[in-house]
Amino acid sequence: MPVTVVTGAGSGIGRAIALRFARRGHTVIVADIDERTGISAVGQIRAAGGRAEFHRLDVADAEAWDEFAERICRDHGVPTVVVNNAGILISGGFLEQSGADWRRMIAINMLGPLLGSRVFVQRMADAHVRGHIVNICSVGAFLPTSLAPSYVTAKAGAWMGTQALRAEFAGAGIGVSAVCPGLISTALSANGTLAGADDAAEATWAAKLDRAQRFFGRSPDRVAAAVERAVRWNLATVPVGIEAWAGWYASRLSPQLVRGISGLLAMPLAEQAVALSDRVLGGRR
Repeated sequence: MPVTVVTGAGSGIGRAIALRFARRGHTVIVADIDERTGISAVGQIRAAGGRAEFHRLDVADAEAWDEFAERICRDHGVPTVVVNNAGILISGGFLEQSGADWRRMIAINMLGPLLGSRVFVQRMADAHVRGHIVNICSVGAFLPTSLAPSYVTAKAGAWMGTQALRAEFAGAGIGVSAVCPGLISTALSANGTLAGADDAAEATWAAKLDRAQRFFGRSPDRVAAAVERAVRWNLATVPVGIEAWAGWYASRLSPQLVRGISGLLAMPLAEQAVALSDRVLGGRR
C-alpha cells in the first residue's frame, strides 16, 4: 500500500490533502505540531474507512526531521509521496518585523519544506523508490509585497529550492513539484501574527483578516486536487486560483510590472479589503 506523508495535516490545506490521498488508498502519515488537530484529522480519515496515523513534528527542527523520517521508513517503508505543507503567517512591514520574526519565518516556511525534502529524497534515492515530493509554496513567492515580506521571501526561497531539487533528482526518477496557492479559506490568518502590534491589536487584525480570507478564499480541496495533479503528471509549478496564475505569468513576463503592482498592495489596501468583507459578512448575518 502506498504511503503519503503530509505536514501541517491537522487542518486546512494539509487536512484536505491527507483526506484526498487516503481516499485514493494511501496510508497517510498526518504530521503536525498541534496534537489536537492532528489526532482529529486521523479520526476523520479512519471514520471514512482510510488508514492514517499521527506523528507530532516541529518542521523547524532539523534533528526532529531526521528522527521522523527514520521512524516512518522503518515502520512503513519509504513513502511514495511527501507533501511539505506546514507554514505560518507574520504580517507587517519589512522593518516592523523583528529579527526573531524573520528567523522564525525562514525556519518554518523555507527551511521546513527543504529539510523535509532532503531527508526523504535521500531515502528515496538510496532505496531506488520513484517517489514524489510536493512543496506547498504560495503566490507570494512571485509577489514582493510589503504586507508580509518575510512570508514572501521564505516562500520564494522554498520555490527556488524546490526547482533546484527537481533539476538534481530528475535523473533518479524522483518527481518534485511546487504547488502555489492564491487565496484559500484556511485558518492561516487566524493563527498568524502582526509584527509591531500589541496583543489586542494583533488579535483584532487576525480576526478580521481571517474573515476576509474565508470570504475571498476558495476551498482547500482545490489545492489538494492540484497536489494530486502535480504528482500524476510530475508538474514543476502549479498555481492554484486566478490570482496565482496571474502572479506566476506576470512574474515571468515582466518582473518590473509585478514590483509595481506589489507596491500598491500596502497595509491600507489590505485594511480596506478586510473592511469590505466585514461589511458584506455583516449584511449576511
